[in-house]
Amino acid sequence: MLFEYSAFHPLGKLNRKKLESFLQQVWKDRYIAYAEEFFEENTAPEEEKQSQPFLKFDGNDFKTQNFIGFIQQDGETIEIYPKVFKREPSVSKALMLDHIFYWFSYCSKLHFPVLDSSLDKQDADPLPELLIWHFANYTAEVIATQPYSQYEEVTEVLYSPKGRIDFSAYIRNGMTTGNYHHIDCVHEPFLYDNTLNRAIKYVCRLLQSSTKLASTQSLLQQITFQLDEVEDVPCSASDLDTVSLNPLFTEYATIIEWCKRILNQQLYSSHTYDSLQWALLLPMEYVFEDFVLGFVRKHFGNVYKVHAQKSDLYLSDSPKAFQMQHDIFLEHRKTGERIIIDTKYKPRWDLRHTDIKQEMAQSDMYQMVSYAYRRGCENVILLYPNTSEELADDYTFCIPSGLGEGIINVKVSEVPFWSKNNQKVIEEGLMKALASLLNIN
Repeated sequence: MLFEYSAFHPLGKLNRKKLESFLQQVWKDRYIAYAEEFFEENTAPEEEKQSQPFLKFDGNDFKTQNFIGFIQQDGETIEIYPKVFKREPSVSKALMLDHIFYWFSYCSKLHFPVLDSSLDKQDADPLPELLIWHFANYTAEVIATQPYSQYEEVTEVLYSPKGRIDFSAYIRNGMTTGNYHHIDCVHEPFLYDNTLNRAIKYVCRLLQSSTKLASTQSLLQQITFQLDEVEDVPCSASDLDTVSLNPLFTEYATIIEWCKRILNQQLYSSHTYDSLQWALLLPMEYVFEDFVLGFVRKHFGNVYKVHAQKSDLYLSDSPKAFQMQHDIFLEHRKTGERIIIDTKYKPRWDLRHTDIKQEMAQSDMYQMVSYAYRRGCENVILLYPNTSEELADDYTFCIPSGLGEGIINVKVSEVPFWSKNNQKVIEEGLMKALASLLNIN
């Protein structure tokens, strides 16, 4: 078990060349759970962007970066956990997994099936096992309660016309060979044996070869049994790009996204299911931002209009340059008050009361003040994750205008993001902290 930005570790049984090639493909496809915005905002030089950012290699040793999740290859698993737990040896792996899935439950762009029912973390100790169990449990329930059928275009030779006639094929295959009664028809029957169900069945076969947990194996077998009438064939993620869901089957959207992720990261033979390798790697800056966004939207959306990644203005209008992008932008539904919220996944481990900058980077201050003046906004809030059960005191910087008009209030605040206790402590603490920051009684 490793944490973000760990020291170098030996690769052990893993082959560096094969692992590096796999991670490069993951980076190229960007299939790491809707983190596209993070990559687009990455300010690294273009040549650095071409290289995978997940692990740093030095000979046969590797070092983790700012991503959490896992990499599974050749029966070996690398698990990476958030650095906020690094200095808390009393926090168990099970509690960290509880936190991760709690954060996922608020992440609006992650689209992962987080279930209220929990699995015994001793049985599902590795993170991949727990993820597969959640996927299998959700998929089994959806398929059992809402079997999916769809109209799918089929081309076949019939004795009487059906749908539309493919005249070019009919002339080529029927008329020129004297088989006038063989009519090439294109029609759309309502099928249970369709592209989506084939992909789900294939993914479940792949996962069966990867999981060792009996309860997960049982769920995956249940799914393949329910899809017994569906043809058992290899599928690719591109096959799922052709699926257009009817509004009645919105529950399948999550299944499609995760099937795509797995299919885009696996190497397989068309004859076997035993060569699955896959990864789930998430930049924690993005997880923290998306978690706070989802929390604010759910609990305070009735008071504020909540905008994510609002980028409708430029610092310069003539010419239009230096586009602004706020993590979270709030507009009060009654008063019109505007607040910019910026999330900073930078635990302030060694914060001292005498630190007049509150460990805030000068570039961050410049950015927030320029955004606030351009937006005509008096209040900016910078949110940091807590570093202990006791939150550091809030601190407000008052930035006067050189033009003699108005003051920008930049408030720096720690909020509950983790706890050595349970999720209820985080939920209640975060509600209280945000309500105070947003002046909500």
